[in-house]
Amino acid sequence: MTSKLFSFIAGAFFSLLWTQLPSVYLTIGLAVLSILLLKKVPNIACILIGIVWMASVGHWTCSLQLKSEDFSQGLWITGQIEGLNHKDSDVRFNLSATSLGETNTSIPRKLRLSWRTPPWTLKDGQTIHVLVKTKPIHGLANEGGFLYQKWLFSEGIIASGYVRTHADNRLIANVVSQRQQVFDRVMQIADLEHKWLVALAIGYRGLLTSDDWQLVQTTGVAHLIAISGLHVGLVAGFSYFVIAWLLAAGVSRFPAMHIFNLHAVGLALAFLVCVWYSHLAGFALPTVRALIMLGAFTALFISNKSLAPITVLLGGICLFIILFPLSLFGSSFWLSFSAVMIIWLVLWRWPPRNTGFSVYFGMMSLVRIQLALTLLMLPIIAWQFSYISMVSPFANLIAIPVVTFVLIPACLLGVALLPIAPSFAAEVFRACDWIIEWGITGLMQLSELSWAYFTLHSFPIWVWGMAMLGLIWLGLPKCILDKRYSLIVFLPLLTYGFRLEQPTIWRLTVLDVGQGLSVLIQANNKLMVYDVGASYPSGFNMADSVILPYLRAKGIGQIDYVLLSHGDNDHAGSLAQLKAGTEVQHVISNQDLCRAGWAVNWQGLSIKALWPDNPAKYNDNNGSCVIALSDGVNRVLLTGDIHQEVERQLVSLYGKALEADVLIAPHHGSNTSSSAALINAVTPNYVVFSQGFRNRWGFPKPKVIERYQTYSKAHLLATSETGQVSFVFDRGGKVPVGMETFRQDLYPYWHANMPTCCVK
Repeated sequence: MTSKLFSFIAGAFFSLLWTQLPSVYLTIGLAVLSILLLKKVPNIACILIGIVWMASVGHWTCSLQLKSEDFSQGLWITGQIEGLNHKDSDVRFNLSATSLGETNTSIPRKLRLSWRTPPWTLKDGQTIHVLVKTKPIHGLANEGGFLYQKWLFSEGIIASGYVRTHADNRLIANVVSQRQQVFDRVMQIADLEHKWLVALAIGYRGLLTSDDWQLVQTTGVAHLIAISGLHVGLVAGFSYFVIAWLLAAGVSRFPAMHIFNLHAVGLALAFLVCVWYSHLAGFALPTVRALIMLGAFTALFISNKSLAPITVLLGGICLFIILFPLSLFGSSFWLSFSAVMIIWLVLWRWPPRNTGFSVYFGMMSLVRIQLALTLLMLPIIAWQFSYISMVSPFANLIAIPVVTFVLIPACLLGVALLPIAPSFAAEVFRACDWIIEWGITGLMQLSELSWAYFTLHSFPIWVWGMAMLGLIWLGLPKCILDKRYSLIVFLPLLTYGFRLEQPTIWRLTVLDVGQGLSVLIQANNKLMVYDVGASYPSGFNMADSVILPYLRAKGIGQIDYVLLSHGDNDHAGSLAQLKAGTEVQHVISNQDLCRAGWAVNWQGLSIKALWPDNPAKYNDNNGSCVIALSDGVNRVLLTGDIHQEVERQLVSLYGKALEADVLIAPHHGSNTSSSAALINAVTPNYVVFSQGFRNRWGFPKPKVIERYQTYSKAHLLATSETGQVSFVFDRGGKVPVGMETFRQDLYPYWHANMPTCCVK
């Protein structure tokens, strides 16, 4: 049984490596083959069943995608709001659509929407009818960055968009969820730091700021902030203890109750309490995973069945893959999966030896599991977030008992008292608020220590996987494997960051920053940046989300030069965040040195400004600083947002000296730029358009693409389609040694490129 479960899981996990979905015919063929092999070689058959299941899920997801015409115009959608909303403007929420246009959907489809200044307060559970401008799921695609498109896919979201202002937008049903009702009541209580309370009480983290997340992540207590599998387990244990005590008291008074198995009754009632608790969290997937495992354990106990713990664990994972297959592609699954496997390993390797119960024994068991989790989860945390918290063990040794035995029971008590004794509930929440405030102060002091945490290279998953294997190896009994050889599996981690490139090699990387521009030049592990992308009022910016994660991935600790072509937000908006996140030695713009005549020799590369002569004479776009970059053989031309009139002047001034192997297309592919004269003068081998996905201006314009195809033989690349684009040059070579894109070369997996990977 165990081997068959493991085989099914292995087959399902294999889908993580696909670059394209298997065709429908191949999927059907594998299904037939698995049936034929089921009796003779069941393990092989189970592997095939896992593959067939995930391929079928992929094709089913493809069938749910919106039609192309749905993206070209506004679409009337009716559906129910999912997810708690609290902001008065620019709200983001999921909508479970029951009708799209004039078509009713038999299966609700989930969309991720935003709505600027809605005419009424949006609440979880409301049914609305709105006009929506939609687009396929998409996200920025860069090394080290968060893959938003992959996350949308793992959440089952088929499209994103925004609600258009229209007189016919209306609220159909103002029925809100219980979670929303609890949220509203907690928010009505005065003098409280609501954001931490609602996170602990109902698992809502929408009130937490980026600084809050930075604090809990660097101190290693993020897993305690919202309802998760750990919390469900704690509630199960606490509620069972209370229920068992009450039942025992009842048995002593009513002998007739002796006919019942009170342990089974207690477990069943504790499971129901956990269902209610998970309902408050909106049945988030981490809580559902815990419920599945808790339900399996309860069912086995009540039915008096006995299965090996590993069989129960693998069975739970199989059931979860069947019920929630898309979550397999989200990081939450792997964090939970790793934590459960580590706890199982600890209990197997160091089983409890105390036959009785004591507070000391319980605390020591908790400490031992926490220390094991802290150590063995280091590779997983480092892989996901590129940092290691050194204060995490100290923070968790205090935070876990406080959250476990004080805050969670108190928050549950406060929630239960809200409808019957709101004033007493307010006092309970005030006490919780005081404890939380004290804890946050302690976490802030820990995070300010110079050694609190440090960032790491964004090593590939296989490197961290080998490191985790080495840690597990060290924890295994001596009789299995000689621990002296465990150093072998740590070698990739110890040596990967010391890879040396030839000194003649340098790189040009055009990052995917949406409708904006950011180009990185790397040579001898040094960095120069041309433009830094946009920053938005919401706080989202390209420095924190794209550039700095890329630097961490490459192990680059400082920037020698930042060149700003001009002051528009999409080119210079993230400068402040970039300077706050890393050391920047020089910032040069078209308002000072970055104008015609300025030149510098940097890391063996010639950097020359060709334009403007005087930026005051031109508008922002035409005053862009144009840079020619050369190693003596290979050339790159960076053009900012110049228009055709400036292009003609450049051709007149420099002529064939403008020739370049790589051209960053002027003004993102606007029809006001990329004149035939410039194309003829530059004669590029590659042209890169840095622009946003389905941007409202339609860049790059079809006429611009036509001009490049007419007047050159250049390979045209758009960051909205390819993601990050990188060129590798050798000073001794005539053409780029290599060109790679994120979506086609670095991360070409089907689940990260939905829906374009769908087989038609």
